Amino acid sequence: MPAIRKRLVPGLTGVVLLLAAGLAVGSPQDIQDQVREFTLDNGVHFIVLERHDVPVFSFNTHMNVGSSDEVNGHTGMAHILEHMAFKGTSEIGTTDIKKELKAMKAEDEAFAALLKERNKGAKADPDKLAELEAAFDAAVEAAGEFVVPNQFSEIVDNNGGRGLNAGTWTDDTNYFYSFPSNRLELWAYLEGTRMSDPVLRQFYTEKHGPVTEERRMRTDNSPFGMLLEQFQNLAFMAHPYHHSAIGWMSDIQNATRDDCKTFFDNFYVGKNMTVAVVGDVEFDEVKKLAKKYFSDVSDAEPPMMDTYEPEQKGERRIVIEDEAQPFYMCGFHIGNYADPDYAVYEAISDIIGQGRTSRLYKRLVKQDKIASQVVSFAGFPANKYPTLLAFLGIPAKDVTALDIEAAILEEIQKLVDEGVSEEELAGVKRRAKANYVRSLQGNLGLARQLAGFQGLDGDWREMFTQLDDIEAVTVADVQRVAEEIFVPNNRTVAYIETVETE
Repeated sequence: MPAIRKRLVPGLTGVVLLLAAGLAVGSPQDIQDQVREFTLDNGVHFIVLERHDVPVFSFNTHMNVGSSDEVNGHTGMAHILEHMAFKGTSEIGTTDIKKELKAMKAEDEAFAALLKERNKGAKADPDKLAELEAAFDAAVEAAGEFVVPNQFSEIVDNNGGRGLNAGTWTDDTNYFYSFPSNRLELWAYLEGTRMSDPVLRQFYTEKHGPVTEERRMRTDNSPFGMLLEQFQNLAFMAHPYHHSAIGWMSDIQNATRDDCKTFFDNFYVGKNMTVAVVGDVEFDEVKKLAKKYFSDVSDAEPPMMDTYEPEQKGERRIVIEDEAQPFYMCGFHIGNYADPDYAVYEAISDIIGQGRTSRLYKRLVKQDKIASQVVSFAGFPANKYPTLLAFLGIPAKDVTALDIEAAILEEIQKLVDEGVSEEELAGVKRRAKANYVRSLQGNLGLARQLAGFQGLDGDWREMFTQLDDIEAVTVADVQRVAEEIFVPNNRTVAYIETVETE
């Protein structure tokens, strides 16, 4: 293990890292020409872009696994595992790993006994439940005695790291932060070992605490979050896009550490992992350290998705009565990111509902003043698999969700019947170019782009050809695709109807 030292000049380090986050890093062709890559024997793919402007680097570890890889009864696993990745390893986060593992085993056994009795439902013995809950609480407390809380994040922070974070979504999970360049070996040790030797400590306190609270805040206690989840559930019947990334509350509450370990063993494997490193690093040094610290990542084959969403045969609609303000959502099934028409879906979404120049914004918000916000987006909830082109409308005061629906459907039909202008399509292409240039600024942004394209497409070079697809879209393409997808039988609708409660 590399020496762990306190940073000597925290103020200077912070300034340098902040400056690096906003660096412009050259033209697309310059960047592409400088990217180098290699793959370890276990399948972990590394992408390295040397930028020696300031003595820092950023990285993104892209795991090709998200909530769409979960199965019924075990939803929320990808998100819980993301939390576990910050709990440390056999060397980080513990005072005595042997004693801790023994205490964790007792903790698991106590939870299994409690879960068995709890799952009897109405037939559960209240006295026995109380006894088992007390025993479980005692086991959790005993295991916690060996934990050094937050040691992983403190090591990063104390050595000048900035932006330590992660995110779990439907198709992938990403880990990222920035580090001074003289901490490259420490980074490789930290990242390599937490991906090969995680200790799922504090599992029960984490899932019953922060994870459960996140579920409540994002969904159960949020009318909009509730609507979003119900809409997603309705739009997908067979495919795992059916459930949200946060998972069902009962699955979170009943999850065991073994469930989490099984998910890790299945999906946190080399062939699902891409690591992009951008900044003041040397390619040969990254390669040497990668072999040293990432070679213990599993070389197992990840499971393959074999469930496909059947064709929708009729409109699906759900009305949620709630005292909250009304919200409206609808969506139409489209192909995934690899579909030949995916750029057309994005163009349609841009023209009809992206930003203040879009048709929906100009009509519903500015002209008719019936919505406070309206937007459309291609790729809900994600786009690795066939997905949705979705619409969201937030009505203005005293306007109903059905008023919003009528206006949205009118604008959709107008696009189907009349198509779009060359000027509108040219605007899409200008905005795409501007967004593309912005995405190439900063080490961390580049690392996330490179890793993301490699993880999804299997080739990071696709990030440099994405504009070609948008540039090739014609007005005839837009009208053709609009006629294909915007049909009632392909539509899913969910909205909140405001009701008064006594």
